[in-house]
Amino acid sequence: MKTSLFYLFLSISTFSFGQGSPNFLWLVCEDQSLFFPMYGDSSANTPNINQLAKDGLVYQNCYTPSPVCAPSRSCLITGMYPTSIGTQHMRAYKKSKENSAINPHNSLPYYSAKPKKPIRFFTEDLRAKGYYCTNNSKEDYNMKASPLAWDESSQEAHWRNKQEGQPFFSVFNFNVTHESNIWRNKTSYSKKELENILTPKIFPDDDEIKRDILTNYKNIEKLDEKIGAILNQLKADNLYKNTIIFFFSDHGGPFPRYKRSIYETGLNVPMIVKWIDETNRGKNFQLISFVDFAPTLLDAANIERELPFEGVSFFKKDQRKYVYGATDRFDSGVDMRRSIRDSNFKLIYNGDTSTTIYKPIIYRRQMKTMQVLDSLMKKQELNSYFSNWFLKHKDRFELYEVSKDFFELNNLIHNPKYEEIYNTLKYHLFKWMEESDFGNMSELAMLDSMFTSSISIPKLNLPKLIMKDLGYIIESNNLYTSVGWRNRNESGWNIYKANEIIKPKKDFEVLLFRPGYKTLIQLFNN
Repeated sequence: MKTSLFYLFLSISTFSFGQGSPNFLWLVCEDQSLFFPMYGDSSANTPNINQLAKDGLVYQNCYTPSPVCAPSRSCLITGMYPTSIGTQHMRAYKKSKENSAINPHNSLPYYSAKPKKPIRFFTEDLRAKGYYCTNNSKEDYNMKASPLAWDESSQEAHWRNKQEGQPFFSVFNFNVTHESNIWRNKTSYSKKELENILTPKIFPDDDEIKRDILTNYKNIEKLDEKIGAILNQLKADNLYKNTIIFFFSDHGGPFPRYKRSIYETGLNVPMIVKWIDETNRGKNFQLISFVDFAPTLLDAANIERELPFEGVSFFKKDQRKYVYGATDRFDSGVDMRRSIRDSNFKLIYNGDTSTTIYKPIIYRRQMKTMQVLDSLMKKQELNSYFSNWFLKHKDRFELYEVSKDFFELNNLIHNPKYEEIYNTLKYHLFKWMEESDFGNMSELAMLDSMFTSSISIPKLNLPKLIMKDLGYIIESNNLYTSVGWRNRNESGWNIYKANEIIKPKKDFEVLLFRPGYKTLIQLFNN
């Protein structure tokens, strides 16, 4: 059921527009780990997600490179690691205070990262090939979004607004399972309901914790209803068969030691893909990273582009031996940790050994589970696992056999039996860290390397126009820059393709976008 499955649907890659190009649908939930029946946890009733799992492949080893939403979403939209493009520090960018106000979490200005490597939002490549791309409606990429990324990005965005016969890529984001909906839920549960809840073994046996866990399952059931509504619309439009559907979470579950954690509970996420070939069903155990999603979609759509991704396509075959993860700043807490995982083992590198794994997150303290843990810690009544979580120091390296020890309770780093495994993983982890442009820097050092004093946003050169055949060719006059154009007073931007001759109806505008640079819009008279 592993790599051979991918050879069964290679025929999809022969599609060309007008001959049944595949549609793509992403159903993205927030803050969820493997709390679903297809992973052996039947505490939530999810008939729609269950049916999707029966129609597709359930991926057991899908990983985000960051256990928090904005950095992970920057990876999804670019196919690049957050540590490579400078988006790894949570809440670094705020659209309403772009590069002006001081961020209270780090006393630095808000900023949109300026990557060294060439990057482009992969939806621009889809749009350039005729795809209708919609996002409903969360962007939150921890960087300025490309104005050319979407045909629609709003709460009304939907594939149903596309032209007849036009292929689409549509994203629907669901925040009903977000951690905040744990403490916002005021439902009372009976003692019997709480008794029937199975608490993950790392947590103390406490009714307040059980209440939060039960609330999460109730939120998953609400999620299932919303997903069912979207899937029913797809079926009503007779598009289900020719649509590749991804269901996944943006990172691990809403609880302490899940979200924001570099352990499996924070990085390993549920993921189902319903491929077009109906024979591709069951379980899949290959390693997959979010950095692979963008190249996979373009591969499945038979689209090539000139800019490289850091990820690899899993559409045709299993190409990945390791997955990598990173944590940096979450709100005001900073803890640089890096991880590498192969099919059986995981190595964690701790950049700072003098602080606790636990970091006080004011936002998270609204959750009863966190309040219980804090209280038990003060009374020195915590179980052994969370006692270690609060220890005032940590080992430089942690090594776990995660295929047998999912909760990473048995650190093997001092066991000589695993020295060869440790050395191999350490070599590849440090190689990955060295290849990332910003993965070994503090946030301040990263900004000093990106910008001049006061985070001065660099400007792009003006584009050039060349008249040809009663139209115009647009020359960007900048490296690695996306180009769009539109007739004056139109709302949406067209993707400009290299050497394309455009014939505007009247005066028109040209847009240049490159992450980390000031977006340029130039008006031309026709």
